[in-house]
Amino acid sequence: MLMRRRHIVAIIWRRSADKHGIAHEDAVHAMLFSVARVDEFDEPRLLGHNAPTLFLGSARARGVILEVMVEILNSGDVSVFHVMEARQKIITLVEEMRNQ
Repeated sequence: MLMRRRHIVAIIWRRSADKHGIAHEDAVHAMLFSVARVDEFDEPRLLGHNAPTLFLGSARARGVILEVMVEILNSGDVSVFHVMEARQKIITLVEEMRNQ
């Protein structure tokens, strides 16, 4: 769990987050120590849900950059639905967004 504004924030792990076999601890590390965060990275995946937030950050073992996509719920909780080693196309897209 993460501390946020004096209250505990729950992390909810969707099955899809485990598709690529990345440890939850590595995903949390990537979010906490992210080198990039893009709010509203894409359109909401499901009707009535919030737009996803993308984090790019390293796994606990340095040298591996992860892309972690989450939905930040209205309660402040974080629903993690995508974790994998960062693809070059995502890194490039984030760099381009930063340069705009």
